Amino acid sequence: MRSLQANQQGAAQSAPRMDTLPQALLSELAVGVLVMGAQGEIRFTNQATLDLLDLTADQMLDQMPLDPAWHVIQENGTPFQMKLHTAPVRAKQALLLLSTRQSLRNLVLGVYRPTKRDRVWISVNTEPQLDPDGCVEQVVCTLSEITNQKASEQFSKINECFSGLGSDPDENINRITASAGELLGGAWAVYNRLHQGLLWSWGQWQTPSEFPNVGDPDGHLCYDVIQQGSNQPYVVQDLPNTPYAHRDPWVIPYQLQTYVGQAVRCAGEYIGSLCMVYQNQFVPTESDKKLIGIMAAAIGVEEERKREAVVWAQNEGKWRSLLQNSSNLITILEADGTIKYASPAIEGILGYKQKELIGKNTFDLVHPEDVSLVKNDFQGVLENSTTALSIEFRFQHKDGSWRYIEATHSNLVMDAPGVRIVVNSRDITDRKLAETALIQSEAQLRDKAAQLEQALYELQQTQSQLVQTEKMSSLGQLVAGVAHEINNPVSFIYGNLPYATEYTQDLLHLVHLYQQEYPQPTPAIQEAAEALDIDFLSEDLPKLMNSMQVGAERIRQIVLSLRNFSRLDKAAREPFDLHNGIDNTLLLLQHRLKPKAGRTEIQIVKEYDNLPRVDCYAGQINQVFMNILSNAIDALEESIINGEWSVASRKTTDIPTIRIRTELANDNKVVIQITDNGPGIPSEVQQHIFDPFFTTKPVGQGTGLGLSISYQVVVEKHGGVLKCQSAPGEGTEFCIELPVNLPQPEGA
Repeated sequence: MRSLQANQQGAAQSAPRMDTLPQALLSELAVGVLVMGAQGEIRFTNQATLDLLDLTADQMLDQMPLDPAWHVIQENGTPFQMKLHTAPVRAKQALLLLSTRQSLRNLVLGVYRPTKRDRVWISVNTEPQLDPDGCVEQVVCTLSEITNQKASEQFSKINECFSGLGSDPDENINRITASAGELLGGAWAVYNRLHQGLLWSWGQWQTPSEFPNVGDPDGHLCYDVIQQGSNQPYVVQDLPNTPYAHRDPWVIPYQLQTYVGQAVRCAGEYIGSLCMVYQNQFVPTESDKKLIGIMAAAIGVEEERKREAVVWAQNEGKWRSLLQNSSNLITILEADGTIKYASPAIEGILGYKQKELIGKNTFDLVHPEDVSLVKNDFQGVLENSTTALSIEFRFQHKDGSWRYIEATHSNLVMDAPGVRIVVNSRDITDRKLAETALIQSEAQLRDKAAQLEQALYELQQTQSQLVQTEKMSSLGQLVAGVAHEINNPVSFIYGNLPYATEYTQDLLHLVHLYQQEYPQPTPAIQEAAEALDIDFLSEDLPKLMNSMQVGAERIRQIVLSLRNFSRLDKAAREPFDLHNGIDNTLLLLQHRLKPKAGRTEIQIVKEYDNLPRVDCYAGQINQVFMNILSNAIDALEESIINGEWSVASRKTTDIPTIRIRTELANDNKVVIQITDNGPGIPSEVQQHIFDPFFTTKPVGQGTGLGLSISYQVVVEKHGGVLKCQSAPGEGTEFCIELPVNLPQPEGA
């Protein structure tokens, strides 16, 4: 103890006692002066100290709340200074720890000043002053700013790091990582590289011995930094209270408080993160951020070097062995396509010997149709040395045939002047031929599938047509039977009416003759004549007989129309009067044309040309007329609202009208146009009106087969044309074109 006191006394004698100097003089000194009591109480501080620490006198002298933004960074790594580093402390508390019995010289501390948002480096000297009993009475501290000196030292260390980098990129990355950790005062530093879906620690400094070299990136801070991909540092404070504390097993055990990371960029993409972790609340300054950015950029340069390293140039023997023994064809080309090297596989693949191709231009042997493709690929590799492109093209064999080649072009980075391309090729002719055969087989299968689909469609159409035809056939048989049964009594009545009329006239003539010859009848005859009203009977009976004649004629025409419409007795094709067929169809639809309760009359306008008889299946053509005219009547009835004909927004007459126009277009074609002035058909509906089972009518009112069967009858059965032209509000026109002479069916 005596010797320690002697040392302290000697030190005290070598330095002036601050308590012997006037405070006014101390206040004017440019050097910071701080006097602390034995218990840490601050007895005096001059203005230079307050300016240096960015504090007010009240903040310095009073007890301040614990502020994690204030911290001290150790310089030399001694246990004493490590304690300063591992816990957040106040500036006053940091200096309190210096109040020991031992003098300290040139202790370097780094203090972050939150108001100015910077860090100053301070050189501290302490001088304990003892009382007569040898106990510490007070400690006098002098503080000098050495920030510029530290900046110079930092620059020297950066320069030393970069100038000492060697040829091994991995070793350089380790060295840069260590320098970053040391210069930024981290607890440890790591460079993590994202590779094959994992995080690899390719650079470590002062990490725990059990720290892994590879790990899962999910939830890792460094992975988030890489994904964020920013040129600015990524700072996370208070790590234990963030989700990373649960994902990272190193945060809690090692009391990690702050994370500072910087994404590393290589070849235009972010591939890794350089990070420092701290066990105190570290706030990086702008100069700190610039420093970590410089270090991250340096690592990016080393990553670029790793990508561009020419392994085969460093291991020429292995490279040539690989080329000589590879089953693939390896060629090296100049920038203009000149072949500088070809591996021995060239003879087995393309039939040439190596010396036969050296010096030739590869584009001269590429198929003319593939030259532009190969040149574009070649140019892309020349412009981007990190790009490797694969293409397929045809190359001429020595025997003149064309072989399919799959080639990968890569830019060969060399120390020698000029740019060269390495091409790795293999023969895929057999595969291409197999693919071609497969494509042809698939095409044949698709054709067969299409044929089957068409056959199924035709079968469905035929089936639907057969069903409808069967219905029409049954209806035709019924109509023909009814017509036949009605025809006999009607013919009897119609045939006897002329005789009945003649007999009636004779009897009336005889009565008139009696009246002239015997003007004075007997009382009994007079009474009977008055009872019969013989004058009225003589006048009305001829009218009655005439109306019976008209009615019988009407019934006879209806029966004849029914027979003509069904045509079951003449199912084969024959010359047919189209006008007669239209008129018979209108006669059957007459009840739908007449006015009814709540509906006005539908007018029929006929514009008939002089048509020849048309060779056709009359019953089927009548069915077409029936379907189209029925649809026209349905459309007109939709426009009759509460008995009124709606003509709004339509170019039409003031009453519902169906116009039937016929024309002889040429010597072998007739045209029938059936037009209504109804509401028209929307375009989206027109696309499907001839499709089987397509209908816009409510369930139970339409089968969707009428127009489909009509199309088959006109187009497929008679070789004609059936078209529809319509627009909403403009009415609808169906145009039927039929040949006058129906071609003979095949095999007839």
